[in-house]
Amino acid sequence: MEEKNHLTKEIGARLKDLRRTSGLSQMKLAQATNLSATLLSRIENGLVMPSIPTLYTLANALKVSVGYFFQDDGNQRGFAISIKENRKQTVSERGYLAELLAEGMENPFMEPAILELKERDKRKPVKLAIHDGQEFLYVLEGRMELILGAKRFILKAGDAAYWNGNIPHTGSSVSKKPARTLNVHLIPGKRSGTFSRRNDRPAQMEINQRRNQSKLKGSLHS
Repeated sequence: MEEKNHLTKEIGARLKDLRRTSGLSQMKLAQATNLSATLLSRIENGLVMPSIPTLYTLANALKVSVGYFFQDDGNQRGFAISIKENRKQTVSERGYLAELLAEGMENPFMEPAILELKERDKRKPVKLAIHDGQEFLYVLEGRMELILGAKRFILKAGDAAYWNGNIPHTGSSVSKKPARTLNVHLIPGKRSGTFSRRNDRPAQMEINQRRNQSKLKGSLHS
């Protein structure tokens, strides 16, 4: 009984801390979850143990996994450090060569990544992506074409763009040299965006293939 009471208080404290970190009042969270503000108050104060369906509802609204409410505090750092030399390249869900900049961050609200954009194969139809939330892009190197719906923009290093994910979009280099961009996803209700790693083995094969192609082009021009 004492252990259950302790867990009830721990869950309540975690919920209160996460709600405040998210910048939500109890009323706002109640509206987002269709739960009563009174129930939320009782949970946060450790007076009632929430049911599993209630925890799933709260976790989805606050963009965390249900396991967040049961984690040991000693395993929570609240930050992620990305060292350039230690970062791994991966192939994103959308086919870009990507460096994920916040791997290891617990319960992230956004997903930042550095992308390498290849020149588009003009013989193939343009594939546009859509997703929930919003996306930000900043061009680090090269020149690129950004397609947003029916509009096309040529961006160079130093240029930036910000759009709603439900606008069909894609980006590509406008020359043989790849462009590099810093992209950030903010996707409510999800713990990762479309930059996240696909199956590791096929991704590594594609990375190696791209590296070999780059080396071959370099030797041809030397």
